[in-house]
Amino acid sequence: MSKRSQAASRLKTLWDDLRAGDPGAVHGARKLTRRAQAELRVADAGGKTERAWRDLRRAAAPLRDHDVAGGHIRDALVELGVPEDTLAYFDRTWAGRRANLLAGTVWPERPPAFDLRSGWKGRARRLIEQDGDKLLRDGKAVLNSEHSEEWHAWRKRLKRYRYTLDLIGEVPSVVTDTLEALGRLQDAEVVVDILHGDPDLLRFERARLIAREEVARQAARERVRGLFPTLAEHLEDPLGTPLPGEQEEHVGA
Repeated sequence: MSKRSQAASRLKTLWDDLRAGDPGAVHGARKLTRRAQAELRVADAGGKTERAWRDLRRAAAPLRDHDVAGGHIRDALVELGVPEDTLAYFDRTWAGRRANLLAGTVWPERPPAFDLRSGWKGRARRLIEQDGDKLLRDGKAVLNSEHSEEWHAWRKRLKRYRYTLDLIGEVPSVVTDTLEALGRLQDAEVVVDILHGDPDLLRFERARLIAREEVARQAARERVRGLFPTLAEHLEDPLGTPLPGEQEEHVGA
């Protein structure tokens, strides 16, 4: 039996706020593009639909990264006990940067709705098994790497796996906990890149802010390494026995 995309229906309710640049809508739409990516893997909706969702994800990314990075920087400034005028300066500067980003954002047309065609659960199960094998194999190498690109690529694959898994069952806490740590790692990378790329931004606090994010980056990696044995147990058998009502569809998919 086919199923209507949940990502497409949810995006419709956010669309006007997203185009206006509302931070909550930007964050929500970015998450929906990840869910759509998982749905499209089992939908066979066509390349045009896939490109539409990809274009939306790319359009929303700079604003989402800016908002998250700004939250981390402001929290750090408060933690460092900077004067109120420094906080006010940062708020003005960051709001101005966001306004410029929003003005330069070219929103694509709203991606079309699509259906997950008959047999989608069986295809999802096979993809989950394949993803689990690759995540397990690559994860062992990533944990020993100091290259940010390798960690980020593994995170994106784990995120896609998480949303594919969510299509047919519960997502174990070890998966979401690992993604949370990987998300903090990526946020730290973004903040450090921003601070290195703009030496005039908070130049008196810059060194301490970078040091804070470097500590957060290392802590996030250690958190992932600590979670990995439990994650590996899950990835070795991500689905276990078929969920009730899925066996018949899986066999005939």
